[in-house]
Amino acid sequence: MKIEIDGKLIQIIEGSNERVRDYLDFMNKLSHDPDNYTLSRYSKIDEQKIIEWSKSWGKSTIMILAYNDSKVVGFFQATRGKYFGPDRQFHVAEIAYAVDKEFRGKRLIYILFNEAIKRLENVKILTAWVDERNIRSRKLLIKLGFEETCKINKFIYSEKEKTFCNLIMYIGNIDIVKTKLEEELAKRNYNLYEE
Repeated sequence: MKIEIDGKLIQIIEGSNERVRDYLDFMNKLSHDPDNYTLSRYSKIDEQKIIEWSKSWGKSTIMILAYNDSKVVGFFQATRGKYFGPDRQFHVAEIAYAVDKEFRGKRLIYILFNEAIKRLENVKILTAWVDERNIRSRKLLIKLGFEETCKINKFIYSEKEKTFCNLIMYIGNIDIVKTKLEEELAKRNYNLYEE
């Protein structure tokens, strides 16, 4: 699928092991963005671990990438069954996402979110961990029907900032999130092009 945002064509593609280098380039770019709250804010990117993890894309992890001019400008990932050891809970998916500074506030995240959710079979619950300072992400999740369930002070250490950061856990019912996403997408006049 392709979408036009501010006259720029964005291609939405399901991530695959062959696209991991594009994802890594984007994560490296985000690591220099002070408004970035992906894991690259807290520690160095371990390329080997990410390359290994990318082998699960399309299986336990759904990865959706947004490209503009052959560069990734956003992603949305959902990893099923991440919780509680060997009896993993496959009805639960943990989500993470980021959009390039140029496309923040342009509603690209709704498209990415929607594309990922369409691929989450048998998932009933979505979870997200958000840095307490990431107001934009917190507002997005609340708007989509997530509930703030707990805050853990000094939960994650930031190598860059040399301090511990507070994280907030959000939980959402996928049916409610889907409905809210549909409402948000209906408000927008996107130029979508199916491929």
